[in-house]
Amino acid sequence: MIKICSRRKILVITIVSCILTLSVIGAKLRVIETVQTVLQGEKLEKSNRMNVYNIAADFDPVERIITAKEKITYRNDENISFNALYFHLYPNAFKHEDTTPFEKNEMEHAYPKGFEPGYIDIHSIQENGEALNYVVMGIGESILKVHLNKSLEPGKKIDLNIDFSVKVPPSCGRFGYGENTINIANWYPILSVFDWKGWNLDPYYAIGDPFYSDVANYRVEILMPQEYILAYSGDCIKKESIEGKIRWTIEGEKIRDFAMIASDKFKMVDGEIDGIKIHSYYFDGQFGDLALDTAKDSIKIFSNLYGKYPYKQFSVVASDFFIGGMEYPNLVFIDQSLYKEENKQILEYVIAHEAAHQWWYGIVGNDEVNEPWLDEALTEYSTLLYYEKKYNAETRDEIYKNLILRYYNAYIEGKNLKEYHVCRSINKFEDSQEYQVLVYYRGAMFIKDLRKQLGDELFFQAMKVYFDKYKYKNANTEDFIHVCEKVANRDLRGSFKQWLRYEKE
Repeated sequence: MIKICSRRKILVITIVSCILTLSVIGAKLRVIETVQTVLQGEKLEKSNRMNVYNIAADFDPVERIITAKEKITYRNDENISFNALYFHLYPNAFKHEDTTPFEKNEMEHAYPKGFEPGYIDIHSIQENGEALNYVVMGIGESILKVHLNKSLEPGKKIDLNIDFSVKVPPSCGRFGYGENTINIANWYPILSVFDWKGWNLDPYYAIGDPFYSDVANYRVEILMPQEYILAYSGDCIKKESIEGKIRWTIEGEKIRDFAMIASDKFKMVDGEIDGIKIHSYYFDGQFGDLALDTAKDSIKIFSNLYGKYPYKQFSVVASDFFIGGMEYPNLVFIDQSLYKEENKQILEYVIAHEAAHQWWYGIVGNDEVNEPWLDEALTEYSTLLYYEKKYNAETRDEIYKNLILRYYNAYIEGKNLKEYHVCRSINKFEDSQEYQVLVYYRGAMFIKDLRKQLGDELFFQAMKVYFDKYKYKNANTEDFIHVCEKVANRDLRGSFKQWLRYEKE
């Protein structure tokens, strides 16, 4: 995700009116401890079979309620038995003002017409027609614990059926509606990740991208009013007219999440690059084409640098989203206010940044709560590479000097900061400004230095190996170090420690 505030927009345009750029606003955070279960022993070898989500949903445009049935097929790839499974219920973060994923100074932008709750209600959970007990728990009632009637043994799979409904709030963020769009993201029960720490049960933090998920296969059928156009993760394989509505059937293979944006006001312009369909959804204005061209160039550049974009489509969507930009598989949310003459340079930067997240988060995943530097630093530096490859190295260097180094140095000097602990959990940062400067700026500075240490040939070889080895998986800092050291045939841990204060656990 990339955040842009109005005052920073003005400053950025002033600084870089001649070099096509913008200022990147990092994440802020709310400090809440993570609930975890300790894992003993080693994992089983991972199956090639993906977990599967089948969702049939119906959207009521008057009440703005989604009623849905979800079937999840889950395979236990661990070496221990499970008596319960855990899911995130992110919509419940919107149930009360004090748990909404916004800071206080953002509330008037997030809820321009005042706060109203959003939430998810679980109606029933079954396995093979037999009811299962469950409990909604955790901070903000954001975790669903499903008790199994019998243990799920290693290597075995289970099918769960969950009936639920979702109330969409009047919120201009990832999940909510505004004047033009209905943003439907992080909206269904999604399985928590079980890793060496156990079940990862972090709440929906106010800032950053507090999400951590496994790649899965999706099939979603959703009934929408016929006047609505839908942008989505995955590929639409069928549209049917049913009783005055349109049923969209969408399939997404090997994607990390599933999101949608609906509007009855969308305009569209389409293109193609290397066989990949590129879609630009926008409203009145002249910058739908700019968004399309930026997306096409981004997909081509990053495919050449890291590895081919493996999906059939990529959509850039203007939306009621005050934050700036947000990535989901095959789909990015873009603040509609950027589609203006005075903001078009920012628009290009945000789209390039979110496109880079398709590689670093989407295809190669990581724990965005406990190791947020990994995808954000790679994405921030990748955005500089977009300008280098599309324009020239001079443009890239000007952007780096004015928008990363300048703000980094000002913060470090102002704070007289001596500690540069980048590689840590988001609830360990002092505040949002420290998070921004260290995770985004110093993280990108480190990747820049790593490129200098290795040289272009080895650096880009390492990035390609890292992408290829961990695509459709979750990686961590140790994995990244191992790839870089293997390709470079040298010890790099001192550099990771110096720049990130990384220590192997």
